[in-house]
Order: sequence, then structure tokens, then C-alpha cells
Amino acid sequence: MPRLSISSWSLHRLLGKAWYDPDGNGGYTNRSDETPQIELLDVPGQAAAHGIGTLELCHFHFPSTDDAYLERLKQAIRDAGVELFSILIDTGDITADDEATRTADTETVRFWVDIAAKMGAGHVRIIAGDAEADENAIAQSVDGLRSLASYAKDRGVIALTENFRRLAARPETCVAILEGCEGEVGLCADFGNFPQDTRSTDLAAVLLHANSIHAKADYADGEMDRVAYQANVKLAVDAGFDGPMSLIYQDGDDVWESLDEMRDVTLEVIGS
Repeated sequence: MPRLSISSWSLHRLLGKAWYDPDGNGGYTNRSDETPQIELLDVPGQAAAHGIGTLELCHFHFPSTDDAYLERLKQAIRDAGVELFSILIDTGDITADDEATRTADTETVRFWVDIAAKMGAGHVRIIAGDAEADENAIAQSVDGLRSLASYAKDRGVIALTENFRRLAARPETCVAILEGCEGEVGLCADFGNFPQDTRSTDLAAVLLHANSIHAKADYADGEMDRVAYQANVKLAVDAGFDGPMSLIYQDGDDVWESLDEMRDVTLEVIGS
């Protein structure tokens, strides 16, 4: 049975839209100047308080990667009693045309794999690539993902990719990449990354490969389209999905109110 999860992306507004970039001196600087309501250290406890026991953390939400900070974050996760399922690595293009860029980006991804291992995360999500979808780009993505998956495996971490960015945006390309990886790379299937008019068909094509899900709902005038959202959740359940289903909300300031609604609507389908 699927289990409820949450990504730190859903709390992006509460985190002050934090986005930390390397400052060139071994530290990080926040490109956002908004005032946060919470810190990343608060995320595990907030998730647990709302009945969510699994967590994904976006790499750009980390204000530091020094060992002392990572240990504080690990302790916050332990204290909350939640599982750190994955680190979402939202950087790097392993299909970049320029070899130097591709090499540097691959090293950046490896760095975050190392952080995931230090944090005790079971998985990392790696972007398949930003190249236009063609046979060469697919082959390059497969080579890059398999190399990174091997690097991650040696550190006790499982590599996933996602139907995300240009290369893996369509189900046929996403599946071709996964099949080329021959089981070495899993999938985070994102509801919202497929267009609404083909979403059901697109999801059906990839859900059998899914190790995790980013469950997104559509909203109109602030109202959740419960029928369409539950239909997508049911598609996953009917496909035999039994991993973490991360509730993703990004549509307004009523963050926890909307996430609680998503939680309850999801549980109506997957059970408690």
C-alpha cells in the first residue's frame, strides 16, 4: 500500500522560497530575500505533526552541507520519527552538449549523492537531461544515469529519475530511458509534469516503473479538483504502486490547510 510523503518543495513558501547556491567559498548564499516562517530543520517535525511519515528534501533547500549542520538535520529527522526517502537533486544536465559542462554537472550530482548517503537517504532523484529528445540524447542520458546509479549504489543509495524537464517529459522517452538503464535506475512519477489533456494515458504508461510519486492536484479559483486527483491516485494504486506518495502543493499561501486536504483526499483512495 502506498504511504504518505511530503517534499520540502511543498513548504517552499514557508521556507521563504529559499534557494541556496554555492557562494564560491565553500558555503551557500540564499538567492531569495523573503522572510521564512520555518527553517529546513523544522520540516521533519511539521510533517510528523500532520500525520506524514516520509520525507523528500530538495537540494537547494539545504543552507549548509557541513557535517555539523547535516548532523543537526539528521537528528531532527530522528526526533520526528520520519523516514528520509530521497534527496531531490534539481541541478545538473547530464546531456549537455558541452563536455566540460556535462562533466562539471555530473560532479555536482555526485556531490549531492554523497550528501544523501551522509544523511541516510535511501534514494536520490537525478534529472534525466535537458536535451531535446532524440536517440543520441536518450543514449547519453542512459550512460550518465547508469554511471551515477553505480556511484550511488556503492554508497548505499538508489538512483531515480523523473518525468521532468525536456528530455523525459513524454512517457515514451521516459520509458525508453528507464529500459535503457535495465533496472539500475528507478522512477519518480510526477502527476503534474504531464499535460492535463493526456495525463491519464501518460501516467498509465509510466506508473508500472514508479518507485515514488509526486502527487499534484489541479486547482480552479482555489478549489481542488478532487475527482481528477483521486482518479490519478487510483491509477497508481491499480498499477500496484506501493511506495511513497509525496503530496506536492504549490498553488497558494494556505500551505498546510491545502496539504491536509490533499492528505485526507489521498487517504480516501489508498486507505489509512
